[in-house]
Amino acid sequence: MGIEEHFTNLDKVVMKTFAREYAWTNKDGQSTNIPGVLVRDVQPTGAHGAVMQGQVTITVSNILKLQRNDQISTSRERWRVDRKLKDDGSLAKWSLHAD
Repeated sequence: MGIEEHFTNLDKVVMKTFAREYAWTNKDGQSTNIPGVLVRDVQPTGAHGAVMQGQVTITVSNILKLQRNDQISTSRERWRVDRKLKDDGSLAKWSLHAD
């Protein structure tokens, strides 16, 4: 088994272990449930990192073609997709904004 296969398997383990189901609604209004890992974090911003800003990201399979302004939701919360932050070939990390 090559090293790429080990990383692919690791991605699958991470998603099976930590992913939850989220509703993804695209710009055409079509909705489907997708597995993802949502993370809420606080990041320093501004001059000298003096201001802290909340950040919400979701990591999903890079097979899913999320686009800016698509909606990600749970029964209690909704977010709009902003931009792709990272794509490692298996998983893609997207920034979200509260809707």
